[in-house]
Amino acid sequence: MNNSNNTYINKISIFTFLIGTIIFTQSCQKGKSNLTNLEKKAIIDSAKAIVEKVFESSNNLKFIDGLNYYSGDSDAYYTNNGAILNLGDLKKSYSQIGSSVEILNNSIDKWNSTFISENTVAFTLPINLKIKLVGIPEYNGQLVWSGIVQKRNEKWMIIQSHESWLNCIEVLSALTESDNNIKYCL
Repeated sequence: MNNSNNTYINKISIFTFLIGTIIFTQSCQKGKSNLTNLEKKAIIDSAKAIVEKVFESSNNLKFIDGLNYYSGDSDAYYTNNGAILNLGDLKKSYSQIGSSVEILNNSIDKWNSTFISENTVAFTLPINLKIKLVGIPEYNGQLVWSGIVQKRNEKWMIIQSHESWLNCIEVLSALTESDNNIKYCL
């Protein structure tokens, strides 16, 4: 092989490498969102409306109505009282406690949201809560609710949520008549 053939092969190799790199780079960038901040905010606000409906339902003591915005899909999970639940379990849990709640007021301190994609938004919400159960004095406390809201079949649905009380032992002591509450906070 002479030098002109080697130079030609090297040029073809470099050209092929560069074209391959450009194609690879472009294909990787297709997954990135080209949305403006205003468009992202509109998506967040659209998902936020669903979360607001859930808390509005809870504040009106219509717990099951609020769960209409939760997904029943097999890949949707909800954490409540330290247990991972599906939607059916969550409905059962809220049905059991619902009749004992006299007053409930969730007051969201701050809307912390994260735009994940055009179809997915995450929320982490610090909440002041006032609750009064039948036969038990009113309790005021704080919790953090986090959730993933995703568009499925053109509808925003909550596909994951988790509630964490800031002082679980205090909450259990205030809302139950048992002194043996520590095991439920672990």
